[in-house]
Amino acid sequence: MRIASAISIADKPAILAAELTQQLQSQLQGAPVDVVVAFVTSRLVQEFSEVISTLQHQLFARTLLACTAESVLGVDREIEQAAAVSALAMSLPGITVKSFHLAEDEWADILRDNKALRTRLAPPTDLRLLAVLGDPFTTPVVQLLDACSEEFPAAPVVGGMASGITRPGQARLAINGNIYSSGLVGVGMAGPLQVDCVVSQGCRPVGHTMVITRAQQNVIEQLDGIPAIAAIGRMLEHLPRTDREMIEKVGLQIGRVIDERKGNFGRGDFLIRNILSLDRHQGHLTIGDMIHENQTVQFQVQDSHSADEDLRLLLQGELLLANAPTGVLMFTCNGRGTHLFGTPDHDISTVRSVLGSVPVAGFFCAGELGPVGGRNFIHGQTVSLALFR
Repeated sequence: MRIASAISIADKPAILAAELTQQLQSQLQGAPVDVVVAFVTSRLVQEFSEVISTLQHQLFARTLLACTAESVLGVDREIEQAAAVSALAMSLPGITVKSFHLAEDEWADILRDNKALRTRLAPPTDLRLLAVLGDPFTTPVVQLLDACSEEFPAAPVVGGMASGITRPGQARLAINGNIYSSGLVGVGMAGPLQVDCVVSQGCRPVGHTMVITRAQQNVIEQLDGIPAIAAIGRMLEHLPRTDREMIEKVGLQIGRVIDERKGNFGRGDFLIRNILSLDRHQGHLTIGDMIHENQTVQFQVQDSHSADEDLRLLLQGELLLANAPTGVLMFTCNGRGTHLFGTPDHDISTVRSVLGSVPVAGFFCAGELGPVGGRNFIHGQTVSLALFR
């Protein structure tokens, strides 16, 4: 297996494609290209077709997957809101690759029929990964991820939603020369391939775990038997001053435990969701997720330090389990980058500093896809990575 990454900044598609092709071919050293995953900033939306077609033909790529993005990252740089393209090219001997596009009018049939889902998305046996890129306006992503978690429990779904767009029809998605402005495109990979996923939600816990004792849909009414807002107040009273100051500055988020059977919960055990509103009159808390009674939750805080710490610790944990990967697909939130850290290149520099000079390509998403606790979810303010070994 050989994997190469490249990134290029230019206004002219011919120059972009030529630079990318030269960089990728130099690294691949003549190995055949089985899959190319490319990310094109929305400033090049008019040239999207030309860039994608040129890349596929010059690299003789058997499969090409691509989408438009607000910003891209690759090699060792993050290029924010400029005309640029990032790409990962993979030579995968012995790996079966199945490509697909799910159109807007197909969702109802596919999501209610597991056999149809499997037929459209997955090679016949030994599925190891689903890598997908979607249009955020026309993809029922939560339902799709739930269905994939049930039908393909051993194969994670990673990817992101196209960004840099403000209304339906603006996204561009490509699979093997076919270009779409809605739905979802992707590839299923099967065979002797190890893919490990890292999802860094960028938060650290504060206070202690609590149990939801009364709830309706996405409204938490009671925590540990008292009104939810009273529980927050009690927690804040016992926090260090520095934590209280940070919460005043950046606010709170909430994490719900994915697998209650574990008993002891730490990083990676919580699905982080936003707190949407506080009803101080009734003492209720509305969050961006459906919940139910007897679930365990813990409040979380996200700032640049927490986001950096979380990503580093998770990546370092990966190196304890296995050797450094051969290549990385990386999907980061368009709210990170200079918006969160104040300086460019933070997340990709962190990945390279921990994993070494591994080929990396990805983009800034309008929603990142990746597994937490063995199930697939869509996230925000997150980095989701697929590590190929």
